[in-house]
Amino acid sequence: MNNEFNFSYFLLQFLSTDDWRRPKVLLNNLIGRRTVSNLFWGIQYGLLPFFNLFPKLTATDFERAINLLQEKKLIEKQQNDQIRLTTAGKQMQQIIQESIVQFHLSGMGLHTNLETVQQCLNLVIQITSEFSYKNNRYYPLQYTGQVMARSKQWFLKNKSDTLPEQLQAEFTAFLNTIPTEKADIFTNSFIGHNDYGLTDAQFESILDLTPFAWHLQKLTLIADFIRWALDDSKTDHFLCNQIVLPWITPSPLSTSSLRSYQLYLKTKDLQNVATLRHVKLNTVKEHLLEAAMLTTDFPFNLLLPKSISTDLKNYLTTYQVSQWQFDEVLKRDARFSFFEFRLLQIERGQIQYAN
Repeated sequence: MNNEFNFSYFLLQFLSTDDWRRPKVLLNNLIGRRTVSNLFWGIQYGLLPFFNLFPKLTATDFERAINLLQEKKLIEKQQNDQIRLTTAGKQMQQIIQESIVQFHLSGMGLHTNLETVQQCLNLVIQITSEFSYKNNRYYPLQYTGQVMARSKQWFLKNKSDTLPEQLQAEFTAFLNTIPTEKADIFTNSFIGHNDYGLTDAQFESILDLTPFAWHLQKLTLIADFIRWALDDSKTDHFLCNQIVLPWITPSPLSTSSLRSYQLYLKTKDLQNVATLRHVKLNTVKEHLLEAAMLTTDFPFNLLLPKSISTDLKNYLTTYQVSQWQFDEVLKRDARFSFFEFRLLQIERGQIQYAN
C-alpha cells in the first residue's frame, strides 16, 4: 500500500461511519492551529498525534484531497460540508492502517516544528562536515534567519578540532538505536563535503514510496532523533541535545496557557489569575480548558459544581458525551456555565491527550 498511500488516504483514519465530522477540524489540527475547539474535537477525531505536522498545508490542497475521497466514493458529504465514511471508505480505512501504524509521531507537533528541527540538523551537519575538511568556501543551505543563527551559535559554541569526531560518535550512537534500513536512510539524506546526499525523488524511487509516504517517513525519523537527543538517561549526546533543545517546549500547552494554569494551581482563583495576567476572565478559562485536555492530574473537582440535579444526571447518562447540548444542560441546571459544561465533557468523556 505504501506505493499508493497518499494524503487523501491518510485523512481516512480521522473519519467515521457513525458520525459526521467537520473537515475544518482536520485541517486546523494538521497545520497546528491551536484553539480549544480544535483541540477538543481533534482529540475525539484522533488528530493529536499528527498535530502541527503539516504547517504548510494549504486549504486548497486540503480541499482537493477531500474532493478526491468523495470522487472515489470513500466519503459522503452533507450540505453543511460535514463528512463521514462510506462502507467502501471504512474498508479502505482498514487497509491503510498498515501504512499508518509505522509512523510513531505521538503528538511531537505539540512541542515543536519537526521540519524546523530537521533544517537545523541539516545545516549543522553541513557546517561540521566542511569544517572537518578545513573548507570555508562552500554554499551553506539556506533556511530562515532563526535557523541560520541558531546553527551558527551551536557551531561557535562547540567549535574544536575534535568536534567532527565527537558529533560522528553521537550520531553513531543514535543510529545504533534504529533499524539498519532506517539508519541508512537517515545518513543518506544529509549534505556534507563533496556529498550531496539523495534527493526526495531518489528516496521515493529506491523505497517505492509515494511523495507523501516519504514525507511521513522523514518526519518519523526526525521525531525518533529528537526523542533520543532529549533522553535524560543518555550521557553521550550533549552535542545533539544542544541542536534540538532550543526548538522544544517541554509542555504541550501554549506558553500563555501554561502561565495561566500554573498561576491557577497556586491561587485557585480564576479572577485573580486574570487580574495578575492582565487578560480577560474568559481567556483564562480557555487556557484552563486547554490544560484539562493536555495535562494529567487536572483538578476538575475544584472547578466543577459539587453536585448536579437528578434531571441533569439522567440526561448526561442517556446520551454520549459528544451528543450533549449546552442548552439542554441549562434547562436542567441553570447554574452551569459553558466553561463548566466543556470541562464536564472533557472529564466524563476522557477527552484528554497527555503524551
